[in-house]
Amino acid sequence: MTNFKVVNSGDKCLLIGYTRISRDEDRKNYATIIAQKKIIANHAKEVFGKEISEKYLYEDDNYSGYSFNRPDFNRMLEDINFAIENGYQVVLLVKDISRIGRHNAYTLLFLEDMKRLGVRVILISDSYDSFVDDDSILGIKTWYNERYVKDISTKIKDNNKTKMIDGKYLSAVPYGYKRDSLDREKVIIDEETAWVVKKIFEMYLQGDGYRKICIYLTENEVPTPSMVIQRNKEAEGKVYKKDVTHVWVQRMVQRIVRNDFYIGVLRQGKYKLAEINGKILRVDPSQHYVFANNHEPLVSVEDFELAQEIAEKRLTMHYRGSGHKHVNLFTGFLVCADCGRGFVALNKEGKHKSYICGTYRRVGKIACTTHYILDRTLLLAIKAHLVVLREKLSDAISGFDGKLKDQVKRTDNLDKSLQRLNSSLKQLSDELKVTMKQRINEVARRPEDEEIILETYAEIEAEKRLLIKDIQRQIDDLTEIKKQSSRFHEGSVTALSVLDELIGKEMFDRKDLGLLVDKIIVNENGEPTIYLKANIEKLLQYEGGDHDPDGNGGGFKATVTYKAGAVIKTLVSTLASNFYGGELVNDTVGLKVPSFTTKPGHTAFKASAPFWWNGSRVVILPLWACQFRYCRTCCRNLGSTSYSIQPLNKREIEI
Repeated sequence: MTNFKVVNSGDKCLLIGYTRISRDEDRKNYATIIAQKKIIANHAKEVFGKEISEKYLYEDDNYSGYSFNRPDFNRMLEDINFAIENGYQVVLLVKDISRIGRHNAYTLLFLEDMKRLGVRVILISDSYDSFVDDDSILGIKTWYNERYVKDISTKIKDNNKTKMIDGKYLSAVPYGYKRDSLDREKVIIDEETAWVVKKIFEMYLQGDGYRKICIYLTENEVPTPSMVIQRNKEAEGKVYKKDVTHVWVQRMVQRIVRNDFYIGVLRQGKYKLAEINGKILRVDPSQHYVFANNHEPLVSVEDFELAQEIAEKRLTMHYRGSGHKHVNLFTGFLVCADCGRGFVALNKEGKHKSYICGTYRRVGKIACTTHYILDRTLLLAIKAHLVVLREKLSDAISGFDGKLKDQVKRTDNLDKSLQRLNSSLKQLSDELKVTMKQRINEVARRPEDEEIILETYAEIEAEKRLLIKDIQRQIDDLTEIKKQSSRFHEGSVTALSVLDELIGKEMFDRKDLGLLVDKIIVNENGEPTIYLKANIEKLLQYEGGDHDPDGNGGGFKATVTYKAGAVIKTLVSTLASNFYGGELVNDTVGLKVPSFTTKPGHTAFKASAPFWWNGSRVVILPLWACQFRYCRTCCRNLGSTSYSIQPLNKREIEI
């Protein structure tokens, strides 16, 4: 909006002044805004005998001359046009042409426009008056000014690149962190906002979408990123001129969820300018400057990677979980076997939660069928997987322990063997040094026999080096065995405890599911095929598994079929073990017979079926939220045993 006002005065000459400074372009203490204004005011008084009104002194503080989109510059143009329309003669005073701009073409075009409008332009330090002087020399000046700003830009880029390579932090500090007051290049945790970042990841991993997280943060009056920046600026005695929002928007949450800065990674060079003040372009991740373990993380690597998987799945499966009242556990994991689209949840009061194909929900049966599946069927299927996985991992630990014990026995004692080998290695190394000294001394005493001496000692030294190499290999092998034992046991014991915890859970959350499952493909009959994560795949290498069932290198598919709401699995090894039951039962021990059962005398409660149990028995595993019975049938004539998992009927559950 123009500042110009028509006044009743006979003086139709309007003096205006323009000042500009850029912190990057004018590094050598170029004239400040105040100094420029003083130069303009003095010239106006000396030449025109009058003062310039403060409202007609325009200033753009810290704006590049390469861009002509500056706030006060644009306001000045509006005032010039308005004044000319009202019959005023406008005189523009500027310290020098570089204050108008450093873009050669744009600056010359501006001067042409001023000449067309009849505006008198005076460049004080350049001794130029457009009404008097020839402007042919200005082209050289504007060309030089443009070259100058480009050179400065190149130097700044090179300097920043050097700092990025050295791991110095150049960008704005992400939400949840702040700069160390003692070392401005060091980033530390901001305790006032760090909990917000942790809460965002916690909610996201539980299945909440960006919108739902935003609503929670806004309703609880959690400070937004711009509010925190404003607070920090004001604490330093500075003024924050940008807009401040008090409402969380999805973009803010997304930036936090997708930023690996929160796991201690410093990633720089993610963006670049196409040209000076030009369009910002994304840089390929392979060209980023990345420094791991650069600062204290706020989120674990596991949680961050899981969050990225969830985000990618939501993109590919068109998952929109932000507006759901209920957390839909399996949404984002389910994929239609026919159309490839994700599933949507059906939440009806008084009914079990279920899922149907997203295409069917959106278009109808003209495009795809329902692929209807119950929430509890999926939960039961995954729990069945966990039992198998737990059994296989336990067997793997036992097998490894046996191999390890055999290896230790063959080497007498691992620690003693290493001690003995290290002692032998030192002795041989010392002997080799002595031999080499003897060779040098022998050659010095008998130079005439140098060839024979060198040949003789070469054989001795070669033999000792061969022995040293062999002993070093043995040391490396035993050390690796020791490391493997430690790594395997640490990882396996942790995995077993996690599996036990999951099996004992009444209900999973989305974080649990994300750690286990890659995807679940559901066919037209509502039968799911579960693809486990790659790290779990290695543990589940039992007979009958198909490692690439669809030929696409997808994931690991266990040969489990689910029909008519039942879960039926044939295993090749014993499923039940002491881990899941209260007491063991056999034909010689009295069975607990319930008052209601489909087959009285053949149902045992709170017990696990031992592998030696003959006959047909049904066992309820009470730790499982979706309880089911475990059946073992022994065919004595064939010498084979089969196991199956089936859901309990209502009467059995009530008992």
